[in-house]
Formats: sequence, structure tokens, C-alpha cells
Amino acid sequence: MIDLDHVAIALRDVTPTLNTLVAELGAPVMFGGANLGFRAMQVDAGGLAIELLEPWNVEANDFLARFLERNGDGPHHLTFKTDDIRRELDRAASDGYTCVGVSIDNPWWKEAFIHPKEAGGTVVQIAQAGMTPEQLDREVREYGPGRWWPEPSGAAQDRAVLQRVVVATDEIGRALGLYEDLLEGETVAHGEGWIELAWPGGGRIVLELAAGRPEGINRLEWTHAGPRLERTVGGTRFVLYPDDS
Repeated sequence: MIDLDHVAIALRDVTPTLNTLVAELGAPVMFGGANLGFRAMQVDAGGLAIELLEPWNVEANDFLARFLERNGDGPHHLTFKTDDIRRELDRAASDGYTCVGVSIDNPWWKEAFIHPKEAGGTVVQIAQAGMTPEQLDREVREYGPGRWWPEPSGAAQDRAVLQRVVVATDEIGRALGLYEDLLEGETVAHGEGWIELAWPGGGRIVLELAAGRPEGINRLEWTHAGPRLERTVGGTRFVLYPDDS
């Protein structure tokens, strides 16, 4: 099984974006940690998690710092988790995808990436975790750098829910080859120039014909207790719709 786990946003400083997610949108903090070249933390946005990445220990690996220098703050990658990454690597190779950054020796975390040139402008991470988020949080607390992110300034009472990630593509059929055939998304809705896919954990992606726009993650669509509004948060376009349920 493969499931859409989170969308990641690269930031020079996570503080403003974290405050918006928690204090204004009511997304609770889940866990975080540090690695070579970056430190990360996640918030629960409803059916999907949002991971915030910030450069750290860049002398060991400067990939995130270089990304921010080229692109500025904004969407970085989509992560899909599987229970058998070797199977997914074989499937990706047989479908003609070249996986890079393959690291499968660590029993606690195995990963590989499909380059944005092959994934329609979006970095796609395929990962296999050897521990639950709760176990990971305990490990980070005991052995990691601790809670490195700033304490958000309170939490909103009304919680917004991230409904879907909208990915712009030049060719719907090509994008379906990745997100439906390889990554096993299920088509749940479609219309003129768009298709919506869903995964078992509740995450959803809309593939939207780019019509001259850059390919890749275009926006995050939410529902909340308020009017329709649009804003840019951490270099990422957020569109919030009234929750009519």
C-alpha cells in the first residue's frame, strides 16, 4: 500500500508560517527533528500533514539552502509513504522513472525521490518509516536537538482543514501515469481540465491543466469557518473556502 502523507514547504525561517498555521488556522503541532542540511517539523492540517523545512547544519548538506536561494520560500515536495519501498523502486523503474537520492539502509527511515523533471515540476518523495510518528517523537526528544521550533502564539479555536493540494500540469495523462498508476491515487472527481485523486489516509491531490502556468504545486485548498479568501503563506498560495457542512 502507498499513501499520501504530507506536503512540505521550504522556508528560510519557519516562525511566521508556523504562527499562521497554528494561531490562525488551528493546525496542531505533531513532531519534528533535524537532519543533514535541514530541520523539520509537522503540523496536522486535517486529512494531510504539512511539513515545514528550514536550513540547518548546511555545511553538511546545502540542498535546502540552494533551493531557497533559487526559488525563495514555497512548496518543496510531496511525500508518499509505503510499507515496501523496494517494491515501489522496482515499479518506478519498470514505469521508466529514475529515482534519485535512494537511501534504504537505515531501518528507521528509507527514502527515494522522483526528480521534478520526471514528476511534472514537483519533487516526489517515496518513503518507508520503521517507526510510528509517536515513536519518532520519543526518539527525537531523547536523542535529537529537542523542540527547536518557536512556540506558536496560541491556537485558533476554529480549525481549518486542508482539503487538497492542487498540482498544475501541462499534460493530465502524463500526470495520471505518476499519481494514479505509480502512486495509486484513486480518481474521485473530475471535470474539464482537472482530475481529483484520493488516498486511504484522507490526502487528496487535484491535477489541473496548467494552461501556460508553471508546473508543480500551485496551491493548497482549505475549508474554514469564514468567507472565501486567498493569501500567500510561506511563499505558498492558500485558498480558503467556507465550510458549508
